[in-house]
Amino acid sequence: MYWQHKAFAINILNRIPFGRRGYLLAQKLLGTTRVNPRRDLQRAAELIEMIREAGQTIEGSECYEIGTGWHPFTPLAFYLAGARRIVSVDVNPWLSLNSALQTIHSVDPHLEWFTQICQLDRARVFERYQRLVATPKADSLRELLGRFHCEYIYPGDARHTGLPDRSMDFVISSNVLEHIPPTILRDIAAEGCRILKPGGLFVHRFNPGDHYANDDPSIGTGNFLQFSELEWKSYGAGLAYHNRLRCSQFSELFAKVGLIPLIEKQRVDPTVLEALRNGTLQPHGDFADLSPEDLAADYMWYAGLQPHGTPQPLPTSPQDTDIPSAVDEPARSVSICG
Repeated sequence: MYWQHKAFAINILNRIPFGRRGYLLAQKLLGTTRVNPRRDLQRAAELIEMIREAGQTIEGSECYEIGTGWHPFTPLAFYLAGARRIVSVDVNPWLSLNSALQTIHSVDPHLEWFTQICQLDRARVFERYQRLVATPKADSLRELLGRFHCEYIYPGDARHTGLPDRSMDFVISSNVLEHIPPTILRDIAAEGCRILKPGGLFVHRFNPGDHYANDDPSIGTGNFLQFSELEWKSYGAGLAYHNRLRCSQFSELFAKVGLIPLIEKQRVDPTVLEALRNGTLQPHGDFADLSPEDLAADYMWYAGLQPHGTPQPLPTSPQDTDIPSAVDEPARSVSICG
C-alpha cells in the first residue's frame, strides 16, 4: 500500500463518526491485531533487561504502563517476572476480554524461552503461569486482568494518574511515546517522575522512525523528515499521529523534568543514514541542527532514574485529541550505537 493512500484513508476515519471503530475493523482485517507472542514478549523482555541493567528487579514491584495496546503482553510478562501490581492505562479501547485470553494462552509455547532470556527463576515463572491458566473462565476483562495483577484504566490520562507521590517502582511503555505530542509527553514524563519512588525508573522503548514505511517498501523510515510540521499534519494526524521527535529530543525532554539518564541506546537504520549522507534524502530545515545519526535512528531504549525528592509539577498543557496506541512494525536490519 502506498503510504499516501493509507494516510488519506486514515484522515477520512479521523473525520467521520465511529471512525475509531472503522480503524479497529480495518486493523483486524489487515491482521495488525493478530496475536504475536514471540515478538511482544521480546519487547517486554527488553524493558525487563533495562531494569536489571540498571541494578533493579521486577520481583515485588509496582509498575505503571503507558499504552496497553491490543494485547496485554507487557503486564503479563511483568507478572510472570514477579511484579506485585501493574496499572496499565490507554486512551483507546483496543483491549478486550478475547484479546486478553488470546494473550495468556499464546504465551505457553514460549514460556521456557522467555524465562531464559530474562534470566528468571524457572520454577516461579511456571508456577505463576500454571496458576493463571488453571483458574475458571473469567466473566469480565477486569476479572481476568486482575488474575495477573493488572489494573486496566480506559479511558485514562497518563498526565493525571491519580496515584500518590512516590508510589511506583517503574513507569514503562513499549512503542507508545512516539505517538504522543511533545507538550503532552512532557507532562506525562513529569507525572511519571512524581509517582516514581526515589530511585524508581522511567523505562521505555519506542520507534522514532516513519511508520508508513512498514506498509510501503518504496520509502524508508526517514521519509517523513522531508516535510515541515505543517505539511506533516496532512499525513500524520489523529489515528496516524507521530511526533517525529528524534532521540536527542526525547532525551532532552526527559532531562528537563528531572530524570537522570542511565540507559540511552539508539538503533540506526543504515539505509536512511546512507541516504542522508549522499543527499538522496533531504530533511526539512526543521531538522537542520540534528546529526545524520540522530535523524536516521529508528529505535530508542531509555531508562531514567527518579532522583531523590519530588519534582515540581510543570504547567498543564492544553487538552489535545486522543492519542492512538502504538503501531506495530516489522524487524529491520540495523546497527546499534550509543
